[in-house]
Amino acid sequence: MAAAGMVVAACGGSDNSGSASSPTPLVEVGQVTMTESGCTYKRSSDPVAGTQAAVRLVDQRASGFNAHLLLLGDGYRFADWEAGFLVSHDTLVEHARRVADGHVEPSKTASFTAHFVSGTYGILCVPLQNGDEYGVGYTAGPISVP
Repeated sequence: MAAAGMVVAACGGSDNSGSASSPTPLVEVGQVTMTESGCTYKRSSDPVAGTQAAVRLVDQRASGFNAHLLLLGDGYRFADWEAGFLVSHDTLVEHARRVADGHVEPSKTASFTAHFVSGTYGILCVPLQNGDEYGVGYTAGPISVP
């Protein structure tokens, strides 16, 4: 994004005091990594309620995957959501709602953005086979926003 601002300046754009400033780069709150054995989330910073932030996706499985960010129900603990998912996949919708999604191609890195509000978030990583979601997926997280 900063490069686009530099291109405008380099193309003879003048500094108009009334013009809009360049957008602030999004903060990256962490990295989701998919491997053959599962999915992990490594926090790099805490998101601030009411802001957008990015989540980096890294595919080490070589199949690609989709990441679904879910906001857990008020007061529902991540550990309970994660354990409940192993018993019944209905936990995903009974105690959480999907708020953002990301996709990464096989052996690539990508990112997605989400608007964060106060609460606890979980991530569902679903591997791809021939471009389609395959299997039940893995949980990762939590992301906590005060």
